[in-house]
Amino acid sequence: MQATCTGLAGVVIPVGAKAKDSSGNIYSCTQAGTIPVSGSIELSFVCNTTGPIACPIGALNTIYQAIPGWDSITNASAGTVGRDVETRIDFETRRRASVALNAQGSLASVYAAVLNLDGVIDAYVAENFTASPVTVGATSYSLAAHSLYVAAVGGTAADIAWAIFTKKSPGCNTNGNTTVTVIDNSGYNYPYPSYDIKFNIPASLPILFSVQIQNNSSLPADIVTLVKDAIIAAFNGTDGGTRARIGSTITVGRFYGGVSATSVHTNVLDINIGTATADQNSVSVGIDQVPTISADDITVTLI
Repeated sequence: MQATCTGLAGVVIPVGAKAKDSSGNIYSCTQAGTIPVSGSIELSFVCNTTGPIACPIGALNTIYQAIPGWDSITNASAGTVGRDVETRIDFETRRRASVALNAQGSLASVYAAVLNLDGVIDAYVAENFTASPVTVGATSYSLAAHSLYVAAVGGTAADIAWAIFTKKSPGCNTNGNTTVTVIDNSGYNYPYPSYDIKFNIPASLPILFSVQIQNNSSLPADIVTLVKDAIIAAFNGTDGGTRARIGSTITVGRFYGGVSATSVHTNVLDINIGTATADQNSVSVGIDQVPTISADDITVTLI
């Protein structure tokens, strides 16, 4: 999850810096950063408690371990929800990727290595093998010439950079908003050679939902909550299906089954999704975006 850290310019927020949400869950910073002259910086935090821990907008709001000059923290978008047990779909995705773990220099090998890291929930890998920059995906993200692109959600920045370094082809450029210096001490004496590896921590893309169901007296009293829970379960893949992922296309058809199953009396009239307003049948997620969901972004109307 990306969080905004505000404070005095020049203050370093290290890996492991801790913050707390409104429910008392502790989160740790996974990438070090220095607060710039603007007074705020976006950094990644991960919940120390495993499982489906929701972090709504603004819930990460307390500095747990004080760092002089670091004044406040907040999250402008909901966090990506984890899970206690890997779903069958996610396991199969990771299993298919794992066959390339022992490979070298291919997109599949990089993807497998990153996705296999502890704490990584999602990843996306692409390349530009041409001599000119190219744009990719819904947001027309620009990839440098002869370069590798890796996006990852979760995990630590150091682990992700090392996985990329050990699997990419020699001489291959990298892209992204996060730079980690990797030290290569394999077979060398001090001073060791070092390389700056870039990867992307994708920006959160909140997805809005508008659900219309037919009103009748036989519906459960908590039908609105049940519908929201069904939408969230399908979105996160905890219903046994595919979760919304980096670079994917999210379609409304994915959510009809779960909403219909909330009650034998539930008749779904319409489901729409969107980013600014929920008025579309599908949303294309950029390769530099991770879709997120919050119950507050789901509107349920009984007609």
